Amino acid sequence: MLSRVGPAHLLVSATLLAGTGLVMVYSASALRAEISFGSSSIYFWRQLMGLGLGVGVAVLLSHLPLQLIHRTSYIAWAVGLALLIATLTPLGIEENHARRWLALGGIRFQPLEVAKLATVLALARWLSSRSSQLRNYQMAIIVPLLLAGLPALILLQQPDFGGALMLALFAGTLTFVAGARISHLAATGVIALPFTAVIALQAGYREARLRSFLDPWDDPLGQGYQLVQSLLAFGAGGIAGSGLGSGQQKLGYLPEAHTDFILSVVAEETGLLGVITVLVCFAVLALASLGIASRARNPFAMLLATGASLLLWLQGLVNAGVAMGVLPTKGTTLPLFSYGRSSLVVSLAAVGLVLNVARPSKRGRPGWR
Repeated sequence: MLSRVGPAHLLVSATLLAGTGLVMVYSASALRAEISFGSSSIYFWRQLMGLGLGVGVAVLLSHLPLQLIHRTSYIAWAVGLALLIATLTPLGIEENHARRWLALGGIRFQPLEVAKLATVLALARWLSSRSSQLRNYQMAIIVPLLLAGLPALILLQQPDFGGALMLALFAGTLTFVAGARISHLAATGVIALPFTAVIALQAGYREARLRSFLDPWDDPLGQGYQLVQSLLAFGAGGIAGSGLGSGQQKLGYLPEAHTDFILSVVAEETGLLGVITVLVCFAVLALASLGIASRARNPFAMLLATGASLLLWLQGLVNAGVAMGVLPTKGTTLPLFSYGRSSLVVSLAAVGLVLNVARPSKRGRPGWR
């Protein structure tokens, strides 16, 4: 099946997700924008600006020499780490008891999105350059653990436990794809599990969030509120939905309706059919990206396409799982779809990198374009 999908499928699915997402962002945010800014379309226009910038970044990255991306991958990782550290300084913006944002030159963005893509670049370079040594624990585990672990430690200070887990998930998946021993990965996971559990439960709100995931109806007006409202939206939508723009949960009931829980708005207004359409688009995007990765001409290109695609479909899977109550509540956007200019630009950058790998080769150094 992977041999039958390629750049065209990737472009169509990404375009459908970004275009439909723009419409749903307006639907989900109009009332909130009217109350906060006096204009119902403010989030729509901001998202449209992010879309325009993201498309430009995607086009640029899709045409850059792959060798240049390889050479600058560690620099990108260092920049991403520096931006994360900056959130803990006076440059960082505190919101909802977490310092996850920066404002530079009047532009506000979330460094986590940059750091995720930069970490993928660094992991792809390291793992591809050590492909013959990945049976060695130090080469396959220790260095990738440092590349993902250092930014993860900064994220825990913000705090952003979910973001740190996503970085660990990306690192583990890429290391496995690169050819590391499963026994090494499993042993590392077993060692890390108790530490992860301690970190997860040492904060009272994380423990309460886990309890609410197991039984959201036990505290429907407290810790279980988000999930309960999301499930109500899914239930109200039925098969075909209540109609675009006519959803009720977004009217002050469902928190973060235009960002983390936009799939719940899709469920209420377009029903099961709309949700399936969105998920099918992500499935096509995943298959197309992995198909491109499987046909890559060198290890770095293969790992780059795989890692970039993980930022899209794996994070999308996590977001959908949270909205449906399959996974514990974690603040993450639906890539290419929900509101968030940082997420949208980086998601489109990931699309551009996968398209770069798919470009026909040109004469030059062996293994490079």
